[in-house]
Amino acid sequence: MNIWYLNHYATPPPYGVSGRPYSLAINLERLSHKVTVICASFHHLRQQAAPPDDHYYCHNYDGVHYYHLPVRHYRGNGLGRMMNMLDFSKEIKQLFRKIDCGELARPDIMIPSCVHPLVFPPAYWLAKKYDAKLIYEVRDIWPLSLVELSGVSSMHPVVLWFQWIEKRAYRHANAVVSLLPNALQHMVSLGLDERKFYFIPNGINRKEWESPLVTLPEEHQKVFQQLKDQGKLIVLYAGAHGPPNALDQVLDLARLGKGQDRPYHFVLIGEGVEKEKLMQRVKEGSITFVTFLPRISKQQVISALNLADVCFIGWQKKMIYKFGTSPNKLCDYFMSAKPVLNALDATDNDPVRKARAGIIVEPYNALSLEDALQRFCAMSEEERKEMGENGQRYAMKNLDWEVLGKQYVAICESLHDA
Repeated sequence: MNIWYLNHYATPPPYGVSGRPYSLAINLERLSHKVTVICASFHHLRQQAAPPDDHYYCHNYDGVHYYHLPVRHYRGNGLGRMMNMLDFSKEIKQLFRKIDCGELARPDIMIPSCVHPLVFPPAYWLAKKYDAKLIYEVRDIWPLSLVELSGVSSMHPVVLWFQWIEKRAYRHANAVVSLLPNALQHMVSLGLDERKFYFIPNGINRKEWESPLVTLPEEHQKVFQQLKDQGKLIVLYAGAHGPPNALDQVLDLARLGKGQDRPYHFVLIGEGVEKEKLMQRVKEGSITFVTFLPRISKQQVISALNLADVCFIGWQKKMIYKFGTSPNKLCDYFMSAKPVLNALDATDNDPVRKARAGIIVEPYNALSLEDALQRFCAMSEEERKEMGENGQRYAMKNLDWEVLGKQYVAICESLHDA
């Protein structure tokens, strides 16, 4: 089969974290299917834009074919970003010209991955034009995430527009693959036939964890060594510093026991729109139990995880998370065999709970977070190790991309043969 995976934020390995698009594509390729990842030439998650020579060109990166569509550059989270999304949507529809002239082979399966809803309308149009089957991949519940996490009015024209797209997607897709385990009833309420629903979470690539550890930048090495020498419990967060990541709740701990020396220390690695504000708050509040470090490569993150005692992941206190979560960083935390401190109003389907791989606390409850940290400090290394190994076993059994890829192929083949 010829499969197109359309993801605005897909990033080839040389340009940043390749994530789910690469892992899925490489495993579908191994199962004898041709996969082309259709992605944008620029977005805020890329370390650098694709050069013009890569526009409208199928480039092989480590075994996966990426096809860059040219889009405008932007800064921040305003009109420029929306126009960038519209550029990507428009360029997808124009791919019919590339198919008709023979530059691209017509797809058998199209998988628009919903990092935003604007990927669906042009993908649906192309699927109808070329009689391809369409699998709608849901990563977030749009536009509910826009309303709950960004505070946009439910009556805003963009929200109403996205809601219209969402309903059409559930009704017209041949299948829906959700990264969120509890999303079925919401989708059914908007028109999805529940027989079309499949749950395939984010996963792990074992080969990444079989490679030798790489050297961390000197700045990072120095911080970890100092904390080790001080006997601190190192609590690591590695990822984006944005509103959904809810890192400000870590700073709320400063209200408890002001001036006291803490037995733990948070190391926050990454970049994002909230980082400057968080750093300013640390400076103004003379907060001494948090250190910020620059973003590093995926392989360097693995090395950093190896030096941590506990891994942290935070969430906003929002109802949207009742549908479940599937963050890539949690897969990394599990594979590092380190226990997880998860600030989430968790459901029974939460992986940390299912794996018995850490402690779950209520978001934005400083007392609860402090209690969990003290519990980790009081544990022996063996107790923390047992929690971490629970997570690692869970990931290797349930989140291996070789297994998840076969599940995806089974869906594609059933649609193709129907």
